[in-house]
Amino acid sequence: MIGEDLEDQSEKDRHFVTSLARGLGILRAFKPGEGAVGNNELAKRTALPRSTVSRLTSTLVQLGYLIHREDVGRYEPSPAVLSLGYAVLANSRIRLCACPAMREMSRQTGYSVALGAREKLNMLYVEAVRGSVSSTLVLDVGSYIPMATTSMGRAFLCGLKEEERDFLLDNIRRHAGADWDRIKRGFEAAQKDYTDYGFCISAGEWQRATSAVGVPVRDNNNGDMMSFNCGGSAYLVSEEKLREEIGPQLVALARGVEVMCGPG
Repeated sequence: MIGEDLEDQSEKDRHFVTSLARGLGILRAFKPGEGAVGNNELAKRTALPRSTVSRLTSTLVQLGYLIHREDVGRYEPSPAVLSLGYAVLANSRIRLCACPAMREMSRQTGYSVALGAREKLNMLYVEAVRGSVSSTLVLDVGSYIPMATTSMGRAFLCGLKEEERDFLLDNIRRHAGADWDRIKRGFEAAQKDYTDYGFCISAGEWQRATSAVGVPVRDNNNGDMMSFNCGGSAYLVSEEKLREEIGPQLVALARGVEVMCGPG
């Protein structure tokens, strides 16, 4: 939970500004497409006292980052929040280089293709191209998916240096509880696929009806790393198809994007 994490961080680093982190935590607590949210729900999501949440939401309204819907007594992010992320997206060479290739792969395969960056222990969609083949999973830019059980997240983990990967896996273990053994087995299988083929697969492990393949991509000029996924409904795209067709195509897409970003 955000509140618990902030206490740990503030004890470790005297430069850590807890009030700023709490405000950002409020903004992160909103979910795509859910509409306005009240202080009670925000307090549950952030593990912060309701009185603290009330002060933070009031401040964020005054700063223009939240809208207060007085008729229901709830809050939702304002368009001003977009300004916080626009500069990142506009300056990301990976995203700029990847967009045309993602559209072409989606056109050829009919499946959705997405690009994501790490956000704590999740992956955040920063670009998405919806495929023409119908799918039960439709996610847009700004959506979060778990790192541990998705092909995009597993690919990101596999692309990291060992020390960074172990740090994140340890945090995943601490948050997973009784699910850790299952998550660990799934990641180890994905890591073997990555070593052998350059991609990771998640077939029904995050959502039973969804199967996808993931590949990491790096900007060798500045070390930034993201990851792609491509897939759709499990009844439309088999694991065999992911392994033999879609996976190799996504690896080729990622390597092509890395070439376009420059040699480093």
